[in-house]
Amino acid sequence: MKNYAVWFLCASVSLLPAAGLAARPATPPAAPPAAAPAPAPSLPPLTESDSTFAENVSALNAFEITISKMATTEAKRRKVQEFATRSVKLHTTNEAALSTIALKHGLTLHKEMSPDEEEVAAQLKTETGAKFERDYLDLQAQAASDALAMFQNEAESAADPELKTYASTTADTLQTLLNDSLKLGAAKPSR
Repeated sequence: MKNYAVWFLCASVSLLPAAGLAARPATPPAAPPAAAPAPAPSLPPLTESDSTFAENVSALNAFEITISKMATTEAKRRKVQEFATRSVKLHTTNEAALSTIALKHGLTLHKEMSPDEEEVAAQLKTETGAKFERDYLDLQAQAASDALAMFQNEAESAADPELKTYASTTADTLQTLLNDSLKLGAAKPSR
């Protein structure tokens, strides 16, 4: 699981920009009944690079929320459960902030995991006890490490000032999550 998780996380962060929306299902999910129309964009569209970043982060948030929700009930150690609860809250808050920025530019985020992320989450769901905790923490550390580089790059290069601020602030949060996962016993991420 560990080698697969490392491969997946490295591949997903490095390949998501190239994949764009190609990993999305061929048929879009059914719209919720009586969904309110998205507000008209108040700002020009995001650049392609900024849009790709937002889509990738939204998928990553969905993945992090999914596996962290599992850990709130499956982890045996209270500190790991608390870490998972905090991770769910942070990624949910980050997703809401990102969605707000994206909507201002007319971009609606898909908020769903890629098929590879779904596969990793499904594999993690089959694990229990110490193996679950170890793999969950390793996934958290690797994801935070990989995302940290992506966020730091966006904080420097984003064309949209609000997205630049979001990336910078979130990079600080990711560094904290990385440090906390390592303190709980995660393997040091590979770069």
